[in-house]
Amino acid sequence: MSRRSAWPAVLAVTALVVTACSSGNSGSQVEGLCGRPADSSAGKALREVLGTDEFSTEVIESDERFLRKFKEDLKEWQGGTRSTSPSYLCTYLPEDSKERVVLDFAWSPADEPGKQRATGGTFYDLNGATGSIGHLSAGLYVKCELPGELAGPAGKAVLRADAALTINRGKTVDKETEARQLSFLYLMTREVTDALGCENKPLAKDPVVKPS
Repeated sequence: MSRRSAWPAVLAVTALVVTACSSGNSGSQVEGLCGRPADSSAGKALREVLGTDEFSTEVIESDERFLRKFKEDLKEWQGGTRSTSPSYLCTYLPEDSKERVVLDFAWSPADEPGKQRATGGTFYDLNGATGSIGHLSAGLYVKCELPGELAGPAGKAVLRADAALTINRGKTVDKETEARQLSFLYLMTREVTDALGCENKPLAKDPVVKPS
């Protein structure tokens, strides 16, 4: 989670690679992984995290390009001690605010969750997935079993989801807020694991956030 300290760089990347944008109307014009209907679990969780029904959605990468690149990253990685470069997917911006939520995903070594726990911090269990959270960021580590030529490298990795949460800036983040933000990240990550075709369906259950 330390790479979140380079938040200005994240903003620069977001500004350069945005491929689509929808303003107002709760981002409902956006389709695909980033566009969550208001009545979906992820859509409701997003509105709770943002604290508003009025926001815009920026699609950083189309579903097709994101999934292709994400699989290629895993294939080229073939195991190792470092995570792959993050693949940015969505940005959500509350109306009349400079703050935002940015989602990105990467592949990390299978033992990464244990290493992160050893460094301290706040960790939660979400139906077997490991969630971590700081004031301006949240992370989720998920095991994803994939078929074919991706089976080998996937067996050495965990899927890591990250949410940059500048919407927390200047606010008090209590346990209820942490659980809400991790639940949102879980639900959005479930969309990604379903799209990837993770055969173990790691996030099939509704999120239950427990301290660990």
